[in-house]
Amino acid sequence: MAVSNTFQKMKVSEAKRANVDTNLKIKDEELVTFTESCRDLYEAGVPVNELLRQLQQATTNKRFALGLSLMLDDIENGKLLSEAMGRYPNVFGDDYRSLIRAAEQSGKWTRRRDKFGEMREGILDMLINYLKRRKSARDRVKAGLMYPGFIAGVLLIAITLFAFFILPTLKDLFGSLDSKMLEAPMTKILFGTGDFIRNYWWIIIVATVGLTTFLVTYWKSGAGKKIWMHYQLRARGIGPLFVNMNVGEIMWLMGTLFSAGMTPQESLDILSSSARNYELSKALELAKEYLYQGIPFSDALKKAHWVFDGQTYMVLSSAQKSGRLGTTLQNYAAQLFEKVDQGVERFVKMIEPFVLCIVGILIGLMLVGIYGGISGGIGGLAR
Repeated sequence: MAVSNTFQKMKVSEAKRANVDTNLKIKDEELVTFTESCRDLYEAGVPVNELLRQLQQATTNKRFALGLSLMLDDIENGKLLSEAMGRYPNVFGDDYRSLIRAAEQSGKWTRRRDKFGEMREGILDMLINYLKRRKSARDRVKAGLMYPGFIAGVLLIAITLFAFFILPTLKDLFGSLDSKMLEAPMTKILFGTGDFIRNYWWIIIVATVGLTTFLVTYWKSGAGKKIWMHYQLRARGIGPLFVNMNVGEIMWLMGTLFSAGMTPQESLDILSSSARNYELSKALELAKEYLYQGIPFSDALKKAHWVFDGQTYMVLSSAQKSGRLGTTLQNYAAQLFEKVDQGVERFVKMIEPFVLCIVGILIGLMLVGIYGGISGGIGGLAR
């Protein structure tokens, strides 16, 4: 026991020296694994402080291990787990900490049987389901958006190789056979473009780096994020995809919060601070104000933003009347996540023919340029 206490003190001291600050971040997979381990150990009857100690020693992420040491120090000094997690808001967001706080208040950490003998999920089980659903939806959207970027990158590499290695050889060949082969309009454009890329490649790189730096800086300033979050809900083609993803996340978390025993006011407060979309976050804050004015829950959301109208409003209204907000909203969120999956598949299928058309046009222009040169050379020989 003395050795264990000494080891713990050394770890806490090491964490303080390493200055693990509030910017600590971990991957979604690590957070899910951490939460599952918490649930399993808690079900086995392990106290919270010992639970954290075991997880701190087991994790391979050294910075996260040091962070857990500081959290353990907080808990052993009298803080609650939700308060200790407040050290790292980028790891344990408002939504995560709020559910942990609900578990602390209700004692419903893990599965238990109700008075009718049915097994009910604990709050940690709900939290794990929420994290997995959220991660799955975001991974699908990211994969769908990365696909056109990958295709564009491959196309750019192909054009660069063509400009640096193939066009110079063709130009020399045409010039050696007949100078008139270089006079056709499309041929001039083709070889002129290749010459520009070879001679001024550094300008292209500087312009690309400059534009990228500007966009990244603009994004980090917050203004870029606000514009993107506004138009992602309204963009043609992909707008419904982002609407379903954002509303699905909100509905799933809302259902989880209601199942954990949160009031509508408490739920909206948590949702407004945890929503990734800035516009929807402000709308949820507005809905909370409407709620305090006496407007019913579903009507308050509908009035706050148009994404909560239509089918979402009908689901909220019927769930409110039936008193089964938790289960109904989670089921509805699952349907929205399925629509996200279908939307990503449709988006990828739309991108493929579009990319093929672009490639076909580029290849066609190249062939026209080459054919124009050959035709010019044949015409010169005929005269």
